[in-house]
Amino acid sequence: MKKSCWLLYGLLITAGYLLPALSFAQTDSVIVTGRIRNLSARLYRESPAVSVSRNNILQASRELVRSTPLNIDGTFRVSMPLIYTQEEMYFTYGRISTAFLASAGNLSIELNADSLFTAAVPFRFGGVNAQVNQQFARYKAFEATYANKPDGKKLSDKINGVGDEAAYRILTSAYRAPLSAFAQREKPFPLLARWVGSADRYNAAAFLYDKATYDNEELDKALNDSLRPANDRLLTAARVSAMNRFAAYVTQRVSAEAGNSRSNGLTVRALAVLLERYGKNITADERLRLNDYALSNSARASDLRFFDGLVKRNPDTLQRLVNYETLIQRSIRLYDGAAVDYLAAYWLASSLPGLTIDFSKLLYSYARPQIKEPTLIQSLDELYRLEVKDSTRIRAAIQTLRKAGKAANSLEISPGVFATRDDLRSGSDLLDQVVNANRGKVIYLLLFSPGDEAGRQAALDAQRLRNAYSSRDFALIYLPMSGADKSLWPEIATRYNLSGDHLLLTDSQLYDAIDRLRPDGELAATVINRVGKINKRNAPLPADFGEVRKVIAKNL
Repeated sequence: MKKSCWLLYGLLITAGYLLPALSFAQTDSVIVTGRIRNLSARLYRESPAVSVSRNNILQASRELVRSTPLNIDGTFRVSMPLIYTQEEMYFTYGRISTAFLASAGNLSIELNADSLFTAAVPFRFGGVNAQVNQQFARYKAFEATYANKPDGKKLSDKINGVGDEAAYRILTSAYRAPLSAFAQREKPFPLLARWVGSADRYNAAAFLYDKATYDNEELDKALNDSLRPANDRLLTAARVSAMNRFAAYVTQRVSAEAGNSRSNGLTVRALAVLLERYGKNITADERLRLNDYALSNSARASDLRFFDGLVKRNPDTLQRLVNYETLIQRSIRLYDGAAVDYLAAYWLASSLPGLTIDFSKLLYSYARPQIKEPTLIQSLDELYRLEVKDSTRIRAAIQTLRKAGKAANSLEISPGVFATRDDLRSGSDLLDQVVNANRGKVIYLLLFSPGDEAGRQAALDAQRLRNAYSSRDFALIYLPMSGADKSLWPEIATRYNLSGDHLLLTDSQLYDAIDRLRPDGELAATVINRVGKINKRNAPLPADFGEVRKVIAKNL
């Protein structure tokens, strides 16, 4: 009996230590429910679902969206996780959308289908933050008609030649003007004033970061607390945008600092630890030598050959890790701990979309322990899970491609994703093979670099084109620039379900094919007509959807 009591006591003590950590790791949620009253059959057919979306502070270009179909009576329910105590979210139904402030708990949104497109404020809020959200909807309706909204060109002229602190005051005043005018009509709730004021402040900060980046100038460090206030538990789209622009600004400053420095920014200890942990085929003697370098944190100029030799054994992996660590070490010299914490998480999150599953896991396991701020850890984990969630399906696709050997002819590695390659043929021949297989269709061929964000976005945008036409009339060919890791593009194509023909060429084959296409740059498009002849070189890119459709229409 005593033994059982002591065991129970021990378990309770252990639970006492674990519960705070477990409760802290648990993510709160907001439950968004509501109803679209007087929902007609026509409106239901046109828009059968609603969606709720939110931001991630590490990636302004990506909204996390959860959709749910409407019930027949117009009701809906969506659960959305929260990372920050209060988060600006967005409700969308068809062409109608609104921002709202979410907190843990239940929140309701009601609309009347009879007045969706006529009422200035078609939303009725209930639950958490109900009064504030209702007032915010009225404020946005007022702001839409406010004549003196901030104008980018006028603001640029106004702060030209003005000091940083004065410029920030001018910008903040301009962004606050609509709320100040609204307050003369209706007294804002304190939470609304904090919410809108936070967005105004971050919009001003984003403007300053953009200007400093464009002018390649350094901002006054005394402004840091104003531009990035500590312990801010409110997340808005403006804050996400400002923090991302801060990261772009810092990246430029770090690069400028690197250009003025003879060292690569890494300490001997940091480089030795990276090589010892991630280097391939390291002998026992080499490990001892690396351990000595790590302990002493010093090396002679003649020792650089030793380090270079180890890096060359797996240059891709180690060079990425060295580049990441170099950014962190240089930023430590320029910014405070909170800023470096954000940058460490941001640089890792921004790298993930251009990495293979294996390298994503390696870099994540290396970099994540360096981040200390809990909300940044949760934000990073959220993005990481999205990148690796389909790892089983992606690995199956890569295995299918590997089994085909060096030659694959329109091999379906994932539903709708067809890969063609042959290391023994010319790039021109392989291009002809894919084009001839699509005779009778208008072909849109996209040349891009998988390692470049603009290239990956163009590849995603191209799917909208493919979905706009029948497969009998239109074909999409992806031509990725080859890189060190040949599995990168097949993985990305599988991850994002990029339907189409994917022509996987070696470097020499690519030069051969490009000679035929004659693109203006690494991101370019070509339209090929139904008989396989090039109709337009350097055609509009997928983001310019309307212009692309005009070119395609001439060939249909």
